[in-house]
Amino acid sequence: MKGLKCTTCNCEFNRACHCNAGVIKVGKSGVCETKQKRRYGIIQQNSVNIEAAKDFDFDGGKDVLIQCDCADCVFNRNRLCSSDVVNMGDGLVKTKCFTKSKNA
Repeated sequence: MKGLKCTTCNCEFNRACHCNAGVIKVGKSGVCETKQKRRYGIIQQNSVNIEAAKDFDFDGGKDVLIQCDCADCVFNRNRLCSSDVVNMGDGLVKTKCFTKSKNA
């Protein structure tokens, strides 16, 4: 999948809204379990985003595998996300998948 956008404010893998983790694990409640906080937090994240912005082609990001344990999401296909575009970002308490859509 190439349509991943991550807007979390404090993650080692987030570079200019692109996740460099390669494999992302989403838990049962839609929480990103791959997130790793940066040593210097949001200040370092802002610095990385400015430096990395020119390095990325936003239309052709690298492939990312999303392992999903969220059983009630319509995009979960055999524990892999099948959505063409996934938005990850900061919730009130945790970083989570905002693309998650419950089965009817």
